[in-house]
Amino acid sequence: MNGIPEPTNDHERAIAEAIDNKLLASDSPYESIVAEIVMSVPFDMSIADTQFLFNYVHGKLTHSVKKQPARGIVPDDLKRSG
Repeated sequence: MNGIPEPTNDHERAIAEAIDNKLLASDSPYESIVAEIVMSVPFDMSIADTQFLFNYVHGKLTHSVKKQPARGIVPDDLKRSG
């Protein structure tokens, strides 16, 4: 799967909005965000809804990781001494 899936119905739009709000409002681990979303949506989630939820969260997290600069050990000759 490449990228973040686009919501195609009302349930998926509600799930995406809830995920986006939770990701912006907290730095909780994604597992707790997923659990909160499942408990907070005002409808019973179908298998397709659940699949969308996991794919959407995975896409969001993968996308945000790719946008962040890589971290690593700086070689000694590149370190600045203060």
